[in-house]
Amino acid sequence: MKKSIPPRSVVALKRLWPHARKRGHEVGQKRRIGYYSRKDGLDCVWLVDDEGDYGWTTDHKWLYEHFEILKLSDETDFFGVHRRRLKAAPKKKKPNQAPEPTAPSGRGSS
Repeated sequence: MKKSIPPRSVVALKRLWPHARKRGHEVGQKRRIGYYSRKDGLDCVWLVDDEGDYGWTTDHKWLYEHFEILKLSDETDFFGVHRRRLKAAPKKKKPNQAPEPTAPSGRGSS
């Protein structure tokens, strides 16, 4: 078994499999590693989407083949015994944009 990836780590899809696009998957999609379940063990990896849904499980072998690790968490409690489940990912703020120019009002002295 490959080394377990700590919960809260961020991974990105790097390789698709047959019918992946039909299920809405695209290269570059990011997921977070959720807390492991004592019942399932450390080789049942929960992938958490941006909404905080624990909707996808896999094993480490498949995960390492199809995902790359973007950020390795320093979490040490793999089962999240005294931790809350992962929530929705914070929304990224858009960079400040310059205000759009306003059109002349058409009022003027004639």
